[in-house]
Amino acid sequence: MKQDSRFAKPNALDETMSRGWRALSEQPVDGGVARFSHGVTKRANSVLPLSEPSDVLGTLVEVENLYEARGLPTVFQISDDSLPQNLDKVLAARGYLADSPTLVQYLALDGEAHDEDDDQRLIFSNQPSPAWLETFWNVEGPRLAAEQSISVQILTNTEAIYASLIHENIVVAVARLALVGELGGIYCVVTREHFRSRGYARALLLGLIKEAARHKLSGLWLQVTALNDVARGLYESLGFETVSRYHYRVQPRQDS
Repeated sequence: MKQDSRFAKPNALDETMSRGWRALSEQPVDGGVARFSHGVTKRANSVLPLSEPSDVLGTLVEVENLYEARGLPTVFQISDDSLPQNLDKVLAARGYLADSPTLVQYLALDGEAHDEDDDQRLIFSNQPSPAWLETFWNVEGPRLAAEQSISVQILTNTEAIYASLIHENIVVAVARLALVGELGGIYCVVTREHFRSRGYARALLLGLIKEAARHKLSGLWLQVTALNDVARGLYESLGFETVSRYHYRVQPRQDS
C-alpha cells in the first residue's frame, strides 16, 4: 500500500479534523486544547497539542487534573505536527500507553460536480435519521442509551451530510460527511454485518464525493486504522492517499 501522498497536506489539518468531530466542551490549555465529551470516543475526549507550551510538565499536570476532575483518563492525540516534538517520548516516560495508530488520508477535488447518474439507493440528509443512528450504533456503538445521547450531540455538533444506503427498504450502510470550511471529513463508514462485501461502502463514498463536489469543497480527509488493510485498499482505490498519521497516548489506570 502507498505511504506517501502526491497531495499537499492542508494547513492546520489536526485542528480542522477536530472541528469535524467536535467535542461537547473544550478548554484552552497552554499549547493546545483539552476536549471533553463524557468519555464517548477518544477523539472528543483528548488533548490536541497545537503549539509549544511554555512549561511542558506543568501543563501536563494541569491537564491531568482537568480530566481527573471529570472522572476521565487523560488522553493525548499525537500526530506528526504535535508540539513539543518530543511529547510522545515525554508521555511514554510518564507511563502513557500508545493506542489506535491511525492514518489520515486526503483526496483533492477539482471543485466541479460531474454529471454521472446518482445512485438511487442513496439518501442524503442534514440530520441523522433514527435508522441512520441505529445502523451506526449497531456496528460501532455505543450501546448504552446515555452514551447514545452523547453520540448524537457529538455528531450534530458540526454541520454534516448523512448518507444512507437502502436495500429492500432497510438502511444497511451509512456514512457522514462533516463540512468544515472548504474541506470535508468522511466519518462513520459502516455496513451491517450481513450485508458486507457487496460494494456498499464504495457506493456511499462515491456518493459523498459527489456531494462534496456539489458543495464546492476543495478536498476530503478521512481517518483509517493503520492495520485495517481492507478499508485502506478501498480508500486508496478511490484516490485517497496518506498525508499524516496519529496515535493516542492514554494515561494508565491508577490502581485504587
